[in-house]
This record gives sequence, structure tokens and C-alpha cells, in this order.
Amino acid sequence: MASKKDKVKDKDRFSILVPSLDRCYLCGSSDRVALHEVFFGQANRRKSKEDGMVIPLCYSHHNGSNAGIHFNHNLDMKVKQLAEKVWINTYTEADMSYESRIDKFIERYGKNYLDDSCE
Repeated sequence: MASKKDKVKDKDRFSILVPSLDRCYLCGSSDRVALHEVFFGQANRRKSKEDGMVIPLCYSHHNGSNAGIHFNHNLDMKVKQLAEKVWINTYTEADMSYESRIDKFIERYGKNYLDDSCE
């Protein structure tokens, strides 16, 4: 169960990936939408919240079926790759080399998801 401190943070979540957190990122449904932090693990979940690396997902696309992001590795990787691209464009300087921008992301999240070998 989430702590009281986490619940306060949860209500303040935002996304740099989508314009609204009201509809499923994948199908557009507004029914039973949950907010999914793209990068998991205690530290990365917190960073995802801080950085707006959050997407809304309906029950089926979150964890209610095999199509859900928690059970579909390909979907999970596609979302992580999109999130990394958006993070790099949002949180790094445009005049940095591509490699330096990737290094900044790795410094923050521990891994480069744009690397083909991560699949």
C-alpha cells in the first residue's frame, strides 16, 4: 500500500508524454484509467513522477490482460523508448552531443532504452 506521502505525490502526477491523463494512451478509453510510471523500481518510480514520465492506461492495457504493459514486453519497451526520447528533448540541452544526452538519461535512469540490445 502506498504511504501517505506517496499518495500526495500521486495526486500531483503530470506527464510530458501525453497532453491529458484522463484517457488511455493506447485506446483512448476513459474507463478505469490508471496512471503508469514508465520507469519502475522504487527510485525510478519516484523519478518518473518527478519528471512526468507517466502515461494513463485503461485496466486492460495496464495490468488487466496479457495485452497490458506489465505483461507485454514489446509494449513496455516501446513506451520506454518513447519516454527516453521525450526526456532527452525536454531535460537536456539541445547543443549537447547525442551521446552526451544519452549519458544524461543513463545517469538519471540507469539504462539506455534506445539501444537495440535492450530488447
